[in-house]
Amino acid sequence: MTAKKKANSKTEPERKIPAWARKLPLVLIVLGALLAIAGIATDKVHFTHAWLVSFMFYLSICLGGFFLVLLHYLLDTHWIVPIRRIAEHLSCLLPILAVFFIPIAIWSGSEFVTVSDGADKQAKAQNEKLAKAEENAAEAHGEKVEAKAAAPNHGEEKKARAFYAWMQSESDYYKNGKTTHDHAWYAKKGYLSTGFWHIRWIACFVLWGIFTWLIRKHSLAQDNDGAAKWSGYNRKLAAAGIFVFATTLTVGAVDWMKGLEHQWFSTMYGVYYFAGSVWVSLITIYVIALMMKDYGPLKDVVQKKTLKDNATLFFAFTVFYAYIHFSQYFLIWNASIPEETFWYVKREQGPWWNVGMLIIFGHFFVPFLALLRQDVKTKPEIMITVAVLAWFLHFCDMSYNIMPLIHDSSDWMSHIWIDLGCMAFMGGCVSMVFLHFFKKNAPYPQKDPRIAETMGVYVQLHSEAKAAGK
Repeated sequence: MTAKKKANSKTEPERKIPAWARKLPLVLIVLGALLAIAGIATDKVHFTHAWLVSFMFYLSICLGGFFLVLLHYLLDTHWIVPIRRIAEHLSCLLPILAVFFIPIAIWSGSEFVTVSDGADKQAKAQNEKLAKAEENAAEAHGEKVEAKAAAPNHGEEKKARAFYAWMQSESDYYKNGKTTHDHAWYAKKGYLSTGFWHIRWIACFVLWGIFTWLIRKHSLAQDNDGAAKWSGYNRKLAAAGIFVFATTLTVGAVDWMKGLEHQWFSTMYGVYYFAGSVWVSLITIYVIALMMKDYGPLKDVVQKKTLKDNATLFFAFTVFYAYIHFSQYFLIWNASIPEETFWYVKREQGPWWNVGMLIIFGHFFVPFLALLRQDVKTKPEIMITVAVLAWFLHFCDMSYNIMPLIHDSSDWMSHIWIDLGCMAFMGGCVSMVFLHFFKKNAPYPQKDPRIAETMGVYVQLHSEAKAAGK
């Protein structure tokens, strides 16, 4: 080894990845694939919805990383610089997630889904209440009322529907000479169009790919020459990217998750998904940074202050998420409009109530109370515990949005091994690509103008050194 190489080896950070970390993604992929294949053979309907739960879970982590990168460049923050590369790698996973969305796009219009027994009962009860109300109104006006059966509903017929039910309504509309009984879809048919839906999801991934690739390209270029111009380029990209981010995140949340129940109205759903995404992404970045600090790559780079600032922002988004979730529930319930309340009514039936309470207390109260003290934010054993809880509760949150459509809570729990299989397979693939990014590039922005400041290193200016005669 030459003297030059020896010198470089001393200055360059060690990038050691523990053996278990290199093997874990492969283990998850194999185990997840086996469970997923068994899930397809056992319950195709549950598998498709479990796949969507896993996709929305990992999408939220990557979108949160993308937002933090944009926020950093827009506000010229310095605390995130040592761990910014982690957020950049997470954001660059966004276009890769398109591979996992393609199956969803393929089966989106396929008619193979049946609603849950709980949904059947709820629909029947609503029809009976409606018939009774009509009879009471007629009697109040002195009209003669004849007994009639409640209107039939889809649950009684057990007719298969499309994965996204509105696509079936669209198909029936054109088959039946442009007539439909799905008034919710008809009112939104300009937006809920199959062709437009496919254009939107392709546009989302293309835009994510362009912005994340360009931002990371400039960030890596700065590692070579240390020029401040790269930060300027990324600031301009972030100014446009923040609007792209807000639009695409809202489109993704509404189209892919809320779109399962197109009859439901909520103007806060995009913000709700945004709050949960940044929340779970912050704690994920915290754990990754902590591991890299312990195993060498970021040993002398990540300071306690950086971890504390990250945990403080996580604490803030804990409160923000709770505020948005409560505001959505309060406004819908207070207005008591059937087009809005039925979504919550379905999730307050039977065991789903317990899942909702678990989300309320675990998603808000536990991390809120745990992180009230400042010193806790830098204690690894507590923060890792909070992280595990956060990942579990975010998974429950995604399931709470998707699974009540096909299951009551007891049925969901009996098939949860399929969900875990999808989570393991997708998580293993995502982790493997992330580790590839990490091994290929420097673990942190080595020549960022703010890196010395965040590391607590004082760099003497040339003018000061000259004045001191050095």
